[in-house]
Amino acid sequence: MRLQLGSFTLIYLIVALVHLFTLYFLEISLSQALFFEVYISVFLITLLLLFGLLRAFRRMSNYVAWLYFVGSVVKFGLFMLLLWPVFKADGQFSTLEKTTFLIPYCCSLILETRILIVRLNKI
Repeated sequence: MRLQLGSFTLIYLIVALVHLFTLYFLEISLSQALFFEVYISVFLITLLLLFGLLRAFRRMSNYVAWLYFVGSVVKFGLFMLLLWPVFKADGQFSTLEKTTFLIPYCCSLILETRILIVRLNKI
């Protein structure tokens, strides 16, 4: 489990650094993009959900898919509650704001899915 969480963290960090350098290259301020807030919050929520899924895997392997879907809904729901009002404060939902959320969200979703597929294939 540590290896899976460690590899998730490493790949997520690489994606964050690539995104960070892209924003730097395009001369976009990190505070304007809410870069750190979004990446850290998505990372922590995903790490907690992934840890819970991996812990529940042994006892409730028949329900892992449902737990995964509930976790995805929770992540998206927290986005709607916490970040959506901040992004919509200026009356627009710009491409910068979309990518600031979607890149870490999709990265975490893909990595989470990959880890679970590997675990399910071992059954």
